[in-house]
Amino acid sequence: MEKLRGNYRRHRFISLSSLNAKESGQTDPFQQGYDDGFVQGQEKGLHQGLDDGRRQGQEQGFSEGFKDGNAKGEASGRATFEAALSPLMALQQQLEAARQQQLADNTDSLCALVEQVARRVIHAELSLNPRQILTLVEEAVGRLDSTKGPIKVYLSSDDHQRLAKVGVNRCGDYPLLADSALAIGDCRLESDQQQLVIHSEDRLQNCMEQVRGELESEQ
Repeated sequence: MEKLRGNYRRHRFISLSSLNAKESGQTDPFQQGYDDGFVQGQEKGLHQGLDDGRRQGQEQGFSEGFKDGNAKGEASGRATFEAALSPLMALQQQLEAARQQQLADNTDSLCALVEQVARRVIHAELSLNPRQILTLVEEAVGRLDSTKGPIKVYLSSDDHQRLAKVGVNRCGDYPLLADSALAIGDCRLESDQQQLVIHSEDRLQNCMEQVRGELESEQ
């Protein structure tokens, strides 16, 4: 048999029922079933698409709403916490400032007390043992150049008088002289070309600075 060549399409033969329905003027049952199936398929697809779209929209909306609500909730909670914490931090700063001020006041009071006691002890020691002033004089003499003329040593009137009572009127080779302008524990050394004044109060204040520094370092 010779094989057909060229373009061709399949021909769908009309069924007997369709032919009879067409001749009698009735609706083609095959076409009616086809149309009904097409409409049902459209309706089912539409309903399925709506259901899927609604479900996806709900899921996406819930996820986005949860993220947005969670972020807003965290921001609101953080702002509320910081607002509540602010007065506490201010109170803490005030308490710390008060504590530091109290420590400073205590340090000042303690240093004033120590200074007062130390001054009284110095005066008492010099009164009971006036020879102790000679140690200070010897230290001062060692700081001068003895080749620049004879050195004169001046003491306070009280110290000079107490030393005279125990028979001391010289410190080594240097005579002891009285100077009413000097305080107890002070001495002044001078020669033709040099002079050195030592105040017991200066020495006391140097000691007090060390005491204060130690107290403040422990705070």
